[in-house]
Amino acid sequence: MRPGNDTRTSDQLRQELLDLRRGPGLQSSPLHRRLGPRLADLCGVSPAEPESAVRAKVRATLLALSADLPGDLRRAVVLAYALDPVHDYLRLDRRTDQLARELSVQQRTARRRIDEAVARLVRAAVPEIPTDPTDAGPGWHLRAMNALLRLDTLTPELYEARSVVAIRPIDELTVQFSLPRQPNDDAREHGVHADVLFGARIRELTRHNSGQYLRLTLALPRTLEPGERHDLCLHYRLPEGQPMREHYVFQPLAPCAHCTVRLRFPTGGGPATAWRLNGVPPRAVDERTPGPDRLRPDAVGEVTSAFDGLQQGYAYGIAWTFADGSHT
Repeated sequence: MRPGNDTRTSDQLRQELLDLRRGPGLQSSPLHRRLGPRLADLCGVSPAEPESAVRAKVRATLLALSADLPGDLRRAVVLAYALDPVHDYLRLDRRTDQLARELSVQQRTARRRIDEAVARLVRAAVPEIPTDPTDAGPGWHLRAMNALLRLDTLTPELYEARSVVAIRPIDELTVQFSLPRQPNDDAREHGVHADVLFGARIRELTRHNSGQYLRLTLALPRTLEPGERHDLCLHYRLPEGQPMREHYVFQPLAPCAHCTVRLRFPTGGGPATAWRLNGVPPRAVDERTPGPDRLRPDAVGEVTSAFDGLQQGYAYGIAWTFADGSHT
């Protein structure tokens, strides 16, 4: 399905968002029956999915679309669609009253805030195609990014599966990757091998700062039309014996609805400590003090963390330390 980038698409999506906010909002059951075709496609929802998966996808999409809105409008989205577990009232008027109290405004003003928030959600999901395509930003956003970092292989290997949605016609994507050195790593060579497993080809690869930073321009198999989804998977592999810093983070440069990070440690060689990095400033990533959100490897040596409604410019992922102080 290709929603297109026209007035009809915007009007249909707006009406579906207005319909969804009525009554219980996201507390409706079964939720998929409350979703119109435009909204279901935008969220990647199918009727066969479990109710919990449908609700999680719709929630993640609404949070991602509202991530760059002013604080009062973000709060309007959260309350209007019953995303706040403390105030998930089954009636919209009660949720509107709550917004009015929080903003210290009258109810009719709170209703206007909700209406404005819906309009901004539509513009974020179906933006206007700019006249000058060179001034169009990335031209796409991420529905999901799922990362697997294997530390149980001969050398660390990273797989990044991305599901992108075009917001204007595009035939290529730009992806950036960084691999900072360990403080005691003074080896002459430092870098990473990059490849695409499916969904694209590397058109251009540029290395900066002695190979620590990569910029990949990826050629897509065809021109994606506005609203069209496409899946691809990137693969990174470190040279044998090269150390890496003990964290993996994803820092979205385009809006991202959902991200899952999974680390697989060697059997019997798991971390002393692992913890979540949830929306931290990039400069804080290298702080080695374990955070409060600890993670424990499961029976096969994996730790997993999921993030919804990621904000651009912040880092999301997992950090760890080994008991012997060694570096993978």
